[in-house]
Amino acid sequence: MEIVDFNPVKETLDKIAVQLVLLLAMCALAYVVAFIVLRFIRVPGQLAHYLSTAVLLAVMYYSFVNGYIPGIQSAQ
Repeated sequence: MEIVDFNPVKETLDKIAVQLVLLLAMCALAYVVAFIVLRFIRVPGQLAHYLSTAVLLAVMYYSFVNGYIPGIQSAQ
């Protein structure tokens, strides 16, 4: 049985995994920073969670459209 060389696939998957981790880290950081700022200016907790979630979704959309997808396409 032949041994299959997965090195080209491994490099591409590593790039995709790093981009995914960075996407998740940016989203989490955006949520935490937005929540802390909103609580610092005395916004009620429930509203702060809603607004922080909106910020998280906006960052996720922006980074996914402008960063994650073109990175995958350029890796091919």
